[in-house]
Amino acid sequence: MATVGGKYRAQILLEPEQHKKLAEIAARQGKSVSLIVREAVAQYVVAQETSRDKQKEVFARIKQHHEAILKRRGGKPVELDTVELIHQMREERENELLAASEGLQERGR
Repeated sequence: MATVGGKYRAQILLEPEQHKKLAEIAARQGKSVSLIVREAVAQYVVAQETSRDKQKEVFARIKQHHEAILKRRGGKPVELDTVELIHQMREERENELLAASEGLQERGR
Protein backbone atom coordinates (compact mmCIF):
# COMPACT_ATOMS: atom_id res chain seq x y z
CA MET A 1 0.00 0.00 0.00
CA ALA A 2 1.53 3.29 -1.07
CA THR A 3 1.67 6.30 1.19
CA VAL A 4 1.17 9.94 0.26
CA GLY A 5 2.84 12.44 2.55
CA GLY A 6 3.22 9.75 5.22
CA LYS A 7 -0.43 8.78 5.02
CA TYR A 8 -2.10 5.74 3.48
CA ARG A 9 -4.57 6.38 0.73
CA ALA A 10 -7.97 4.82 1.42
CA GLN A 11 -11.13 4.93 -0.63
CA ILE A 12 -14.45 5.00 1.22
CA LEU A 13 -18.01 5.20 0.01
CA LEU A 14 -20.28 7.62 1.84
CA GLU A 15 -24.00 8.18 1.68
CA PRO A 16 -24.79 11.54 0.02
CA GLU A 17 -26.10 12.95 3.32
CA GLN A 18 -22.95 11.84 5.15
CA HIS A 19 -20.74 13.59 2.61
CA LYS A 20 -22.89 16.71 2.76
CA LYS A 21 -22.63 16.86 6.56
CA LEU A 22 -18.87 16.23 6.48
CA ALA A 23 -18.40 18.97 3.88
CA GLU A 24 -20.43 21.39 6.03
CA ILE A 25 -18.36 20.58 9.12
CA ALA A 26 -15.13 20.91 7.15
CA ALA A 27 -16.19 24.30 5.74
CA ARG A 28 -17.18 25.60 9.20
CA GLN A 29 -13.87 24.52 10.68
CA GLY A 30 -11.74 25.53 7.70
CA LYS A 31 -10.49 21.97 7.26
CA SER A 32 -10.62 19.39 4.48
CA VAL A 33 -13.14 16.57 4.47
CA SER A 34 -10.17 14.17 4.62
CA LEU A 35 -8.91 15.78 7.83
CA ILE A 36 -12.39 15.63 9.39
CA VAL A 37 -12.61 11.92 8.51
CA ARG A 38 -9.11 11.25 9.92
CA GLU A 39 -10.05 13.03 13.16
CA ALA A 40 -13.29 11.03 13.39
CA VAL A 41 -11.41 7.77 12.81
CA ALA A 42 -8.84 8.72 15.47
CA GLN A 43 -11.64 9.39 17.98
CA TYR A 44 -13.31 6.09 17.10
CA VAL A 45 -10.08 4.15 17.53
CA VAL A 46 -9.45 5.75 20.94
CA ALA A 47 -13.03 4.97 22.00
CA GLN A 48 -12.65 1.35 20.92
CA GLU A 49 -9.34 0.97 22.77
CA THR A 50 -10.82 2.60 25.88
CA SER A 51 -13.82 0.29 25.71
CA ARG A 52 -11.57 -2.75 25.30
CA ASP A 53 -9.43 -1.63 28.26
CA LYS A 54 -12.54 -1.20 30.42
CA GLN A 55 -13.76 -4.66 29.43
CA LYS A 56 -10.39 -6.13 30.41
CA GLU A 57 -10.59 -4.36 33.79
CA VAL A 58 -14.10 -5.66 34.40
CA PHE A 59 -13.13 -9.23 33.50
CA ALA A 60 -10.07 -8.98 35.77
CA ARG A 61 -12.28 -7.83 38.67
CA ILE A 62 -14.74 -10.65 37.99
CA LYS A 63 -11.87 -13.14 38.05
CA GLN A 64 -10.61 -11.67 41.36
CA HIS A 65 -14.10 -11.98 42.88
CA HIS A 66 -14.40 -15.53 41.60
CA GLU A 67 -11.04 -16.47 43.11
CA ALA A 68 -11.97 -14.82 46.43
CA ILE A 69 -15.25 -16.76 46.55
CA LEU A 70 -13.46 -20.02 45.79
CA LYS A 71 -10.93 -19.29 48.51
CA ARG A 72 -13.70 -18.60 51.07
CA ARG A 73 -15.40 -21.84 50.06
CA GLY A 74 -12.19 -23.87 50.36
CA GLY A 75 -11.89 -24.32 46.61
CA LYS A 76 -15.42 -25.69 46.26
CA PRO A 77 -17.24 -23.98 43.36
CA VAL A 78 -20.73 -22.57 43.76
CA GLU A 79 -23.19 -24.87 42.08
CA LEU A 80 -26.44 -23.20 41.12
CA ASP A 81 -29.47 -24.58 39.40
CA THR A 82 -30.25 -21.45 37.41
CA VAL A 83 -33.63 -22.72 36.25
CA GLU A 84 -34.69 -23.38 39.84
CA LEU A 85 -33.29 -20.01 40.92
CA ILE A 86 -35.34 -18.24 38.23
CA HIS A 87 -38.48 -20.10 39.31
CA GLN A 88 -37.84 -19.12 42.92
CA MET A 89 -37.34 -15.47 42.00
CA ARG A 90 -40.53 -15.46 39.92
CA GLU A 91 -42.51 -17.04 42.74
CA GLU A 92 -41.20 -14.47 45.23
CA ARG A 93 -42.10 -11.62 42.88
CA GLU A 94 -45.58 -13.05 42.24
CA ASN A 95 -46.13 -13.27 46.00
CA GLU A 96 -45.00 -9.64 46.43
CA LEU A 97 -47.36 -8.48 43.68
CA LEU A 98 -50.23 -10.53 45.10
CA ALA A 99 -49.68 -9.07 48.58
CA ALA A 100 -49.54 -5.55 47.16
CA SER A 101 -52.71 -6.17 45.15
CA GLU A 102 -54.54 -7.51 48.20
CA GLY A 103 -53.39 -4.49 50.19
CA LEU A 104 -54.82 -2.15 47.57
CA GLN A 105 -58.11 -4.03 47.56
CA GLU A 106 -58.41 -3.82 51.33
CA ARG A 107 -57.78 -0.08 51.28
CA GLY A 108 -60.46 0.37 48.64
CA ARG A 109 -63.14 -1.23 50.86
